[in-house]
Amino acid sequence: MIAEANVSSVTVSPQRANVNVKGASALSLTWNVTRFEPTAPTTVLVSSTNAVLQINGSTVANLGGLLSRQSSLAAAQSETLRFNEVLSISPALARKIAEAPAGSVLISRTFTDTQTTGLARLSVFAGTGQGGALSINRIDLKFDNDARTDVIAKGDTRRAIAEINFRSSGLLKGEWRIIDPSASLGSARGRILQVVRQQVVSSGQGRTRIVSPALPTAKNGLYLLTFSVEDADGIAELPVLRYFVLEGATDRPRDNLTTLSPGNGARVSQDTVFAWENVPGALAYQIEIFNPGHSKVVSGKVVSAKDLKLRLSAFSLDNLTSGESYDWRLRAFDQEGRVIGSSPRQLIYMP
Repeated sequence: MIAEANVSSVTVSPQRANVNVKGASALSLTWNVTRFEPTAPTTVLVSSTNAVLQINGSTVANLGGLLSRQSSLAAAQSETLRFNEVLSISPALARKIAEAPAGSVLISRTFTDTQTTGLARLSVFAGTGQGGALSINRIDLKFDNDARTDVIAKGDTRRAIAEINFRSSGLLKGEWRIIDPSASLGSARGRILQVVRQQVVSSGQGRTRIVSPALPTAKNGLYLLTFSVEDADGIAELPVLRYFVLEGATDRPRDNLTTLSPGNGARVSQDTVFAWENVPGALAYQIEIFNPGHSKVVSGKVVSAKDLKLRLSAFSLDNLTSGESYDWRLRAFDQEGRVIGSSPRQLIYMP
C-alpha cells in the first residue's frame, strides 16, 4: 500500500524578528511541522536542508543547516514536530537588511516528509522595528531643477527638496532654515523659513521626500539653505544649498576671470584642485560644470570669497561619469549678487 501521509502545515515562531543594524545577531526560532496520516501507519523522515534569506524575492544567503526528525503515525493520526534553532546573522548581512526596503526581507524554510512539502516564512527588520525610536541617518538636498547650487533671477520661484533616510517610525521634526544676504556668513543657524512636522512609518529602512516653500528671491546676493532635523545623531554635518539671486542677465561681463588650474583638456580626479585669481569686491565664487556645448549645469559649487581653490571631491559627483568630458567655468559675484567676473569655458576629462 502506498503511504499517503501529508505535511499539512508549517509555521514559525516568532513570525517577525529584528536584527542589529550594526554587528552580528542571533535569531532563536521554532519551526512547527504538522503531519496527518489518513489511511495507513507510516514512519518517515521529516527534514529541511537549510533556511533561506531573501530580499525583494531574491536569495542572498543560506542560513542554518539540516533539521530532521523521524515521524511515525497510525491511521487517522496527526502530530506536530517542533524544530528549534538559532540562526546567525553576520554584520555583512545585517547591512544588507538595513539597506533593504522595509518589509522586503524574509527568512523561510521548506520541510518535506519525502512525499509532500510545506513552507513557512518570517519577516526580518533592521533595528527595533516600529516600536523603536525614530532615527534620521541621511539627508540629501537639491533644488527642484536637480541642481546642487544655483543662480536665480530676482523674483523667480525656486524650491528645494530634502530626501531623508530614516529607521523605525515616529514624528519627524524639522525646520527649513535660511541665511539671507542681510545676515553674516558666520550665522550658523539662520532664520526659520518653515517648520515641518510629518509622521513617518517604517519597520526598517524608510525614505521620505519633503519640499520646501518657495525660496526667498527678493534681495540680490548669496543665500544659504539647510533642513535641520531632530533625531539626526547619525549625521555629522547637515548639507547646505547655496544660491545667488541676481537682478537680471544684463550685467554679465565678458570672460575676464583668470583660472590657474586645471588646464584646458586636463585629465582630472577627485584630488584635482580648481584654483583662480582673486577678484576685488567678490563676495563668492561659483564653479559650474556642463556637458560640452550645453547650458544646463550638471554639477557645481558656490564658495565664499575667502576660498581661491577647491578640490573636485568637494563637488556633488553623482552626475559626473567616468570616461566623459565636461566643460567648466568660474564666476565671481559681489554683495549685490551681480556677476563681476567670469572665466571662459574649459574642457576637463574624467578618466
